[in-house]
Amino acid sequence: MNIEVCANSFHSANIAQELGAFRVELCQELRLDGLTPSADLIEEVTTRLTIPVHVLIRPREGDFTYSSRELSQIEREIEVAKSFAISGIVVGHLNPDHTLDPVLLAEWRAQSHGLELSFHRAFDRVANPLHGLDQLMEAGFNRILTSGQAPSASEGLAKLVQWQKYVGQALQIMPGGGIHHQNAAFFKNKGFEAIHLSAKKMNTKPGDEPIIDPAIFEEVLSITKG
Repeated sequence: MNIEVCANSFHSANIAQELGAFRVELCQELRLDGLTPSADLIEEVTTRLTIPVHVLIRPREGDFTYSSRELSQIEREIEVAKSFAISGIVVGHLNPDHTLDPVLLAEWRAQSHGLELSFHRAFDRVANPLHGLDQLMEAGFNRILTSGQAPSASEGLAKLVQWQKYVGQALQIMPGGGIHHQNAAFFKNKGFEAIHLSAKKMNTKPGDEPIIDPAIFEEVLSITKG
């Protein structure tokens, strides 16, 4: 089982690579659940790391229902990210009624041609997840990052298993949300190909920007590779 590490700095991304992460999802402001990283950070990480880097595109904190102006910003941020040696884009949205927009999904797939495309945890608020899975498969997305519409992936494990059976090999369900050394084995035992975590220090103070804890990551790695 591969590990994708959500990293908000070169420091965290580099530690993730040194310890054996399969891939980095690069963002900033992890304390806000991640926002689009700066061009400078993308450049530093992609020029100094050798593992695949996927870039989170999220223009602001809060909900995932974006105005036309924000959607234009997302389009511009995808173009900036594509100018670097990245391997994938991570993006998501919701209509006001918590459905997906198939036209927008197709536009993002076309704009990200040649890159892997992941739909982020906005999926955990989709009103009809099975219909959402159908739409994402139809649009050509590669994976979904999700906690199974629960506060944490371990709590949403039953749905995650159900969804992976539903999509088969057409779409990768990648559990994420509250995954750490104490529950990583749950996902390996259920046969998931990858998990997503930040391996952040457990004693991060509220409001502080989290950083990776190498000890936690190494424990998770030993579980997933054992």
